[in-house]
Amino acid sequence: MQAVVFANRNGEELMPLNGFYCPALLPVSNKSVIEYTLEDLAEAGVKQVKLVVSNQVSQLKALIGSGERWGLSVDYFLSRDQELASEVLKRMSLDKSQSILLARADILRSPSIKSFVAFSLQMPASLVIAKINNQNAGLMMLPAAADYTSAMNWPLIPSERLIEKTHCDSVTQVLHGDCFMLDSIDNYVQANYSMAIAKVIGSSPQGRFLSAASQGCGFYIGAKTKTGQLRNQHAWGVIGENSWIDESATMQQNIVVGRNCLVDKNCTLKNCIILDDSYVGQNLNVSNAIICNSLLISVNTGGYIKLDDKSLLARNQNSLVDNTEVSASEQSIALVMLVSALLFSPLLFVAALLHNRKQPLYKELVTVDAKTYSSWRLNLGSPFISRLPQLILVVRGKLNLLGCNPFKRSTQTKDNEHKQQSSQVASESNEKIQPLDNSLFNPSPLVLPPEQSAPFGVYGPLQLQDSRSIPEEEQQLIEAEFTQLTIKQQLIKLITTLSPTKSAKHAKTQPHIS
Repeated sequence: MQAVVFANRNGEELMPLNGFYCPALLPVSNKSVIEYTLEDLAEAGVKQVKLVVSNQVSQLKALIGSGERWGLSVDYFLSRDQELASEVLKRMSLDKSQSILLARADILRSPSIKSFVAFSLQMPASLVIAKINNQNAGLMMLPAAADYTSAMNWPLIPSERLIEKTHCDSVTQVLHGDCFMLDSIDNYVQANYSMAIAKVIGSSPQGRFLSAASQGCGFYIGAKTKTGQLRNQHAWGVIGENSWIDESATMQQNIVVGRNCLVDKNCTLKNCIILDDSYVGQNLNVSNAIICNSLLISVNTGGYIKLDDKSLLARNQNSLVDNTEVSASEQSIALVMLVSALLFSPLLFVAALLHNRKQPLYKELVTVDAKTYSSWRLNLGSPFISRLPQLILVVRGKLNLLGCNPFKRSTQTKDNEHKQQSSQVASESNEKIQPLDNSLFNPSPLVLPPEQSAPFGVYGPLQLQDSRSIPEEEQQLIEAEFTQLTIKQQLIKLITTLSPTKSAKHAKTQPHIS
């Protein structure tokens, strides 16, 4: 059987976690949300999956690959954030006569797809509306659901409204189990705590179980994890693989610790979720909170603060992966291009003067792996030539030759000098938060850069055009597609798509990636 699986939520309702994870990749008891759905699909006998994604494509592909781990064959299909299901399905080559499962993979539900598929196949001409825990289960079956695919759009409409919409021309199936929409921080916390104590029907946490001080309670421990004597802790939960919790740390009640985490000496944790790759400094007392690297989120209020003191909260340095491993061949090519540019530098500078007498050169900021660099750029009409001075960053191993856009304009005119200085301060401080108003947590929006696994480069589809005229979601689609191409394909794309119109058209007409 074939399934179309939607994982294209933007996760704005989960701010600020959406700056680190799309909802499908959110860890719930040390397993991504989408993994629960993939396991359920495999159990139901599904073999082929078309996975609809919008952002964090590289991270999703790194986790899922071709789907072999689950016995699935997974193809990836690009969409815009929360694009209508009907619009996505129109672009797919689907056999309308076959039964095809539609499922959302960015909510957490008890294993129930096998039951839904079996029930739906018994009555292929009837629309089956699946409910689980009195909520829309995010499951439908084509072709019977062809006229009602709007029910797969996010946010999911209540199943009662869908029943009313069909004018009783449907069959309702009540599935046994639990369902978490992950549509708020509180709901995400409840999903973690329920899974950590094996209270989600049909699911259980990963790892070996070790008893704690509270009777009948304990921890599910991942591989290569070091802790103190858990039997002395009045707590329960999950601790992911390759994590280290100092034996002097005290834990109470619900505790979920992700992979590759480090909890230092004399910490006290109570009702906490510590997400992957996080460091918790010595002597900290953290209660009712989510920790995500240097981000501290209050479970009670939803407020959050980003700490710049790495001795308190930070990304676990042992888990860092360098995003800018520049090959020797790239550095050699960049060096040749840079030397050639230097030979013609007087002519290039004169051309820049003719183009803009007041400002023939200007600076752009580059932030890679939390480090900010400045680079000069010629003020010329040709983006390719104007970026030649920035090749020094490739030679120095700071940027790749080809990749995603890392540049931010630093200075151009006196009118925007203040804005540019503010931008520079924000970049150099790695997105410092606004001053707190007598409160630990800042409820105002905090813009967090998504975790990038794709390399940054001097040249790319956005660097070779005026990307300011392209909507942000269109930019994300263009770069997501670009990162999936081979070097040869990337070069061809850069040669043939140098205008916003062409790039947008290219992203729309070629949404499928392999």
